[in-house]
Amino acid sequence: MNFLKNVDIFGVPFVQSINQQQTVFKSALGGFLSLIICTASLAYGFWVFYLWNSNQMSPKISNSRYVSDYQSLDYNSGKITLYYEAYEGLIDPFKSKILLPLVMYTDYYAPTEPMIIENYTESTFGNLYIPKLDFGYSYADGYLQTSKQMYIFIALCQEKYLKPDEKCASSELKEQFFKQQINYFGLQVYSTALDSRDGSEQMTVQDIYIEIEQQSCYNINTFLETNKYEVEDYLLFGTSKIKEYISGAQVQTQTLSAERCKLTHQNEILAAIYITMNGTQTKTIFQYPHLGDLLANIGSIISILFMMKYIIIYLNQHSLNQKVITELINFYYPEFQNIKIIKNWRQQIIKISLNQIEVDKKAYLQLYDKVQRQMRQKLSYMNLLYEISRLYLLIRSFKFREEILKSHSIGIKLHLPFVTEDGFSNFKSTQRFNIKREPLILNEDDAELLSIERKGIQKEIVTIPDEIQDEEDYYNLNKFF
Repeated sequence: MNFLKNVDIFGVPFVQSINQQQTVFKSALGGFLSLIICTASLAYGFWVFYLWNSNQMSPKISNSRYVSDYQSLDYNSGKITLYYEAYEGLIDPFKSKILLPLVMYTDYYAPTEPMIIENYTESTFGNLYIPKLDFGYSYADGYLQTSKQMYIFIALCQEKYLKPDEKCASSELKEQFFKQQINYFGLQVYSTALDSRDGSEQMTVQDIYIEIEQQSCYNINTFLETNKYEVEDYLLFGTSKIKEYISGAQVQTQTLSAERCKLTHQNEILAAIYITMNGTQTKTIFQYPHLGDLLANIGSIISILFMMKYIIIYLNQHSLNQKVITELINFYYPEFQNIKIIKNWRQQIIKISLNQIEVDKKAYLQLYDKVQRQMRQKLSYMNLLYEISRLYLLIRSFKFREEILKSHSIGIKLHLPFVTEDGFSNFKSTQRFNIKREPLILNEDDAELLSIERKGIQKEIVTIPDEIQDEEDYYNLNKFF
């Protein structure tokens, strides 16, 4: 049993009450400031959770570069379009079959037969030709490498790529096209990024412009970049969301002769766009505030607010000290309760009265300072022990040791009626008191005879009339009511 008591971590100390109403001294000012602090803390807590719920809290973002196997890559997150800026009055070379948008794939450097890009959408400045993105990956010598790439060609029209009922444009139309003042082609790389505020997908476009001529071949090496996102948006427990997107492209350009391109690609090419995947990718981690972060955020502000508690504690300590000193003064000098002090607006004393009779202000202040010093001594623990020791010595001056030792064997007996066999209540014969012994018998009133509660009751007790009281009696000489 003693062992269990020793390991108890929930033990509580005995707290002595200040009075019957309060164990810890509290004031109205402290309560008012406590309400302000608690209300402000609660309001700030709701505000933080509102910001979190409405995605207005910025996440922690970290970036790193590493080699990916592209297993989770979403190819729908990006696309490539080729178009000619066919403004009013200009000849559209694709619609007129002067030039053809071709696509070719290579698998382990083995090229497929070029084909026309059939998939397109219409726009305000011409048709947008959209080839299918098709890439492959393999490990070589322990490294991940792209094994499948693609090419987009802007080539002179050849009827072998056309449908049976289609023909290439005439030489006159070709010559007229190449004499135009502006012959701009555009390459658009669509990519996807995540908005760090709420994790939503956002589409971005990267434009690459090409101007062609018959004598040259414009060569563009396009390395698609990818971004892998790890989104930690759970409040307490959960798993991260993994998303991988095409995020942009790095472009290298060079100009070759038309003969060089024809020799390389075995075709009359005016622009060759090589497209492959970049070997490394960026990994971005969005770490949104978790419950612990929110509580830490709230707790830091609450800690600052609760720094006001030191001001409140100081004020309460001062008030408690003054209250106890005032009560002690009233214990020893009960008439201090009848003192009335009148002050002006500057808190200066202008009048002091006792029982509605004005007293000398200087004499009162001197007496009050002396009384305060006396009462402050009473608050000292050593002074309390000292006064208790003096009380023993006083008792010892008129009581023998043997008589004092007998106090350890006495106490208040329970004087309760007993029920007899015939059903009537009665006292034991040993509990019958005679008139002479009764004043010496302790009863339940003795337990609180000197308590502060008896002070109010004593005023209501009928006392001996003043005319028959002994004027030299100690209690009569010092009575204040």
